[in-house]
Order: sequence, then structure tokens, then C-alpha cells
Amino acid sequence: MTGQAFRVFLISLASLLAGLPLSLAAVSGLCALAGVGGIDRVHIVMVAGPVVWTCLWFGMLWVAGPQPGRRENGRPGSGSQDNSR
Repeated sequence: MTGQAFRVFLISLASLLAGLPLSLAAVSGLCALAGVGGIDRVHIVMVAGPVVWTCLWFGMLWVAGPQPGRRENGRPGSGSQDNSR
């Protein structure tokens, strides 16, 4: 497993173990602040909690993914620079 794949695996694991419960708790807290209770609150948390978690997960994977703009050979100064001195 490469370093990048291991990093993405750790991000996914952390998102699943910590992000899902925190997303459900955040949505439940927002429902409590809005005064929603009973079965309506349960339905909102069941739908919106996983949606928030999925957005958080993809955001974390996007941040952990490969950085754009890298050159093929990996050297930062090997672009098409003007060498007229």
C-alpha cells in the first residue's frame, strides 16, 4: 500500500468512526435548537445526518487526495521556463 493510499484509508476510517456520530449529533442539536421534536426529529436526523457525513467524508478525501499541478518527473523547476540570460 502506498503512502497516499494509506493516508486516504486513515482519513476514511477517521471519518467513519468520528464523523458519522458527530454529524448525527450536530443535526440532532440543530433540530433541538429549532424546536423540532418527536418522530419528525428522528426522521430529519436519519436523513440529514448521513447526508452531512457524506459531504464531510468527500471533503476530507478531497483534501487528502493528490495535489493538482504536479509535474510528471516530480521536479518543481523542470517546466517550460525562459532560459535566455
